[in-house]
Amino acid sequence: MKTQSIFPAFCVAMLSMGLVSCIDDDSTYGGSPLPALSVEVPGDAEMPVYNFSYGAECELTPDIKYNGSGELSYEWSLGSYDNGVKGPMEFVSNEKTFRYQFPAGGRYYAHLVVSDGVVGLVQDYELSINRTFEQGFMVLSNKDGVGNLVFIKDPTREEIEEGIPVTVMENCLQRVNDNVGSEPLVGAQMITWHDWNGSTTVEVNRLMICTESRGLFLNPNTFVVVSTIDFDDVTPGFKADRLILDGTSPVAWSSSAKKHVMMDSKYMFGKEDSNWKTYDFDFISSNTYMAGLNQTTDNYFIKREPLSLHSKALDMATWESFWVSSADLRDKNNLPVLQNEEMIVAFRGEGIPGPYTNTYPCYIISRNKSDGRLFATGISGFGAYSVGQVLECHGEIPSDASTAIPAADSYVVPSDMYHRTYYYNGNCVYVMLKNGESFTFPSVNESCLRFSSDEEVTYMGISQTRQGSQVTAEDLLVATVNKSSGRGSVYIYNMADVRTDNPNPAPKAQHLNCADRITNIMYKPRIAN
Repeated sequence: MKTQSIFPAFCVAMLSMGLVSCIDDDSTYGGSPLPALSVEVPGDAEMPVYNFSYGAECELTPDIKYNGSGELSYEWSLGSYDNGVKGPMEFVSNEKTFRYQFPAGGRYYAHLVVSDGVVGLVQDYELSINRTFEQGFMVLSNKDGVGNLVFIKDPTREEIEEGIPVTVMENCLQRVNDNVGSEPLVGAQMITWHDWNGSTTVEVNRLMICTESRGLFLNPNTFVVVSTIDFDDVTPGFKADRLILDGTSPVAWSSSAKKHVMMDSKYMFGKEDSNWKTYDFDFISSNTYMAGLNQTTDNYFIKREPLSLHSKALDMATWESFWVSSADLRDKNNLPVLQNEEMIVAFRGEGIPGPYTNTYPCYIISRNKSDGRLFATGISGFGAYSVGQVLECHGEIPSDASTAIPAADSYVVPSDMYHRTYYYNGNCVYVMLKNGESFTFPSVNESCLRFSSDEEVTYMGISQTRQGSQVTAEDLLVATVNKSSGRGSVYIYNMADVRTDNPNPAPKAQHLNCADRITNIMYKPRIAN
């Protein structure tokens, strides 16, 4: 530990302005010995370094030693510290403990002046504020009507080498925004497009968080709210339960009221859309993925009774769009597909190779209402230039009382790299395999992941590592909730390891009890300013 020397009070004033003067520790003042005043700092550094996470309050209490009878006063100031150069200071407080909420990551220095009016000292501290929200996983969770946004930061190489624990921060929105409440979280979406700035195209990125009553556009690197859309101002009494992406516009949707609020990403305002006002669908599945270098979203609009899948098609003669339905599709026996069936799940399937790009079908797993048989139906023909739906496959799934069936309306995750499709029910994750016109389902005892009996899987997703347009690795993201505590955990697996013939592989990472009941996990990359 290094001990900082004491100085008469008039010297402290000069030191605080950058003037250095020293006196002997045995000095006297008015014939009386000066009291001893010192501060201990780690190591031999003139300016010790402390690391904090952006979003967490920075708290620093100096280790002061004093043998006098006077009352000590404290003054903290703060300035930037870029490339070893100290910037102008601003006053922070007169408390002994330094407390500050930093508006952004970076390097700063805190300047402390301590005095009893006779002697005093100064000490500078370097504060390194890591950029917590720049890159990592956003985890949306809720409990008892209260939302909790969690961020799991990607560790830097230096943090890994130094053995620093991974930063996991809860209630992120409230930590960096004073006026954001704790209402339920509905969805999150990164929106990326290319815009013309007058001379060239530029990439534009938006980060949207949808709560039950508001849409929040965030700074993608700091999570500070830059624009708020109050749903009640657009559609009185509106409460969202789903977030859907329509092109580059997020749409908050109420499944019960069948109402919406569309949010313009470019200018960040809310509105009603004339097309969406006519929608009366029972279930909308929004699937955003990367097709090559482009962000693409396929929305599946479903009516449950009678079961039918709806989508927009384009009339190439008039360039007008119109609705098409799976009710017009026939199976190999010339019977309407999905007739007399009830939906279990709908999901985006593996890509079907084409001459220029892959086609991604919607698969519907359904149950026949009369005899309980299971069917898989694959339908393609989505996107801005679709001319109609195409039946890719339709077949019965062999099943009996022991067959593992997906939980209703749950998340199903296809892997184009490993040609496996993952689904869950209860505390287990299973693999379905494409088999001709249909899928093969395992039995309930043939799970690839089985969690403890007091856990329930609540969400599953995929995280891809890409080099340009090529996918080089895939991770399976699994969220569970503890039935007793209501706390949620996140598990990250190398998808290559998650197979029926390799049950319960060790996860690459796990973050236990890091959130509440998890409804969504989204990877947020670093976004250039």
